This record gives sequence, C-alpha cells and structure tokens, in this order.
Amino acid sequence: MSIILSDLERGLDSLGAWLIHADLGLGLLLVVGLSMSLSHVFALLANRLNARQILLRLLLDALILAAAFLLSTSLDMVLLTLFASQPVHPSLFINGIAACLLPACFYIAVAAPYVGETIGLVIWVLMHLNVITFLHVRFALPWEEALVLASPGYLFAVLLVWLLFRQSWRRGYTMLASELAEP
Repeated sequence: MSIILSDLERGLDSLGAWLIHADLGLGLLLVVGLSMSLSHVFALLANRLNARQILLRLLLDALILAAAFLLSTSLDMVLLTLFASQPVHPSLFINGIAACLLPACFYIAVAAPYVGETIGLVIWVLMHLNVITFLHVRFALPWEEALVLASPGYLFAVLLVWLLFRQSWRRGYTMLASELAEP
C-alpha cells in the first residue's frame, strides 16, 4: 500500500512541477478561451439571460475552449514527437504554442456586425501560420513538414470550437424560441 502511495506522490509532484513550468501557456490558453467566449455575449444578452447566467456560461465556455486548445496542442506535440523525432518538453511546447494563439485574444471582434466573419477567418489563419512558424523556427523543421505536422491539430481545434459554438447557439435559439412561444 505504501508503494502505491509513494508512486502516487511522485506522480503528483511531477505533475505539480510541470504545471508550474507551463503556467504561462495555460494562462494564455484561458485568456484565449475567455476572449472567444466573449464573442457570444450579445447572443446571451439577446436570450434575456441574467448577469449570473451569462457569467456562468462565459466561464464554462472559456474553460471548454481552453481545454479544446490544450487537446489540439497535445496532438501537435505527439505528432512532432512521433514523426519529426524531435525531443519535446511539454511545458515549453505549451508555452510556445499558447503564444502562437495570441491573435485569438482579439476574437471578441468577431461579434462586430458585417465584418465579424472575416475577422474570425483572419484570426484562425494567423493562429495556424503562427504555429507553423513556431515549429519551423523552434524545431528547425522544413516549412512543408511544419505545415503537415501543424495541420491535424489546427483542424482538430477548428472542429472542437465549431462543435462548442454550434451547441451553444442551438441551446440559445431553443431557449429563445421557447420563451417566444409562451403566451
């Protein structure tokens, strides 16, 4: 029993040390998630939610978006380790990739009328180009290889964000429709 506890303690110690080293990257992922969730604040207001409900949905969406970007970053890290045979330290990789996602801090501008979709597209393209450049510069990969290794993580992040936003919009429209249907 004490062997299991000592193994668990060592595992938690290494996890704690990793979290301390990756604090910048994880913090940036939360900021990116919060900015992306703030782009839907007008839809939440239109659904006549109170301030507490809006805050709860924004924070929950921000955490889910940060987790989605962490999963896509992990996918990039695994692909880099497997196919490029590059040694990757997880905390340094997450810190570097999170810095590449900084254009998403301006994702709140997607709520702008008429030009919001264009701004969103530009932000997504900038994030992908930043990750490709990071892999090229930090790991001395050729541009083509960096593009091939960064694309699955990018597509995975786009899919996860699309699924979250689709579910969020559907929930909002359903709630608004049910309120309008009541006499």
